[in-house]
Amino acid sequence: MMRLLVNGLTLNSSPFRPITPANYFHSMIEDIITAAEKGGEIIKKYFGDILEIEQKTVATDFRTKADLESEQAILAILSEKFPDYNIFSEETGLIDRQSEYTFVVDPLDGTNNFVLGIPNFSISIGLLKGDQCIAGVIHVPLLNQTYHAEDGKGAFCNGKRIFVSEETSLEKVAISYTCGYINNPQFEIELLKKLRSLNIKRYLTNWSPAFDFCLLASGKIEAIINNNNELYDYAAGKIIARESGAILTDFMEAAQNDRMTSQFIASNSQEIHNAVLGALPK
Repeated sequence: MMRLLVNGLTLNSSPFRPITPANYFHSMIEDIITAAEKGGEIIKKYFGDILEIEQKTVATDFRTKADLESEQAILAILSEKFPDYNIFSEETGLIDRQSEYTFVVDPLDGTNNFVLGIPNFSISIGLLKGDQCIAGVIHVPLLNQTYHAEDGKGAFCNGKRIFVSEETSLEKVAISYTCGYINNPQFEIELLKKLRSLNIKRYLTNWSPAFDFCLLASGKIEAIINNNNELYDYAAGKIIARESGAILTDFMEAAQNDRMTSQFIASNSQEIHNAVLGALPK
């Protein structure tokens, strides 16, 4: 047995099957997909049931048995496959293993939809190296869709390459707005008024930020305004959108690739991006 250094990690390797950075990372994304899909199996099992809810902060911020069991299954797989990596998960918080790599996990993005019986929810897992997201997986269990992206390698849905929409006419675009639980409602009121004045086709508030990024990445909608969501809501979605060709900037038009800024716009083109920037309340 010999030890190899790959992407800053020391790995055990058989001399008969040397591990290269390419095939190691391919194996890693497959493990992340397995974790997300395992969480999805649990979520599907509970969908449609009447579940007891536990409020966390405000009335719209709560967890259920489904969230907790999904998270438990996901974390078990990630901890087994990547025992040295940190994990930051919505329900458990931070498991700090002093690594430069951190998994960011939302075991059920769209809990409100899930409890109401609205089939718009997902499981989201992002992998950070420092402040940069280098891989992301979002699984939509009721649609049997799994989106993934790796830094510099494109974005995919069920293994098929996906790209943002080419639409640039405002009257034909759909724009999603998503925000955190604690926000200024006046911001959204003013934003909606301005977007309506642009005569856009559709304004969406889907209550599932992760899936919104998949809609953008696969060409279904043209822009997302992300206003102070939590990191686990957008970590995976941001890289999936970027690898599909999306433009990302913060509200001041600075390029947005790191994990720290929670106010940003993701769009399919510079024309749409400029229009959305101009619609933001000042």
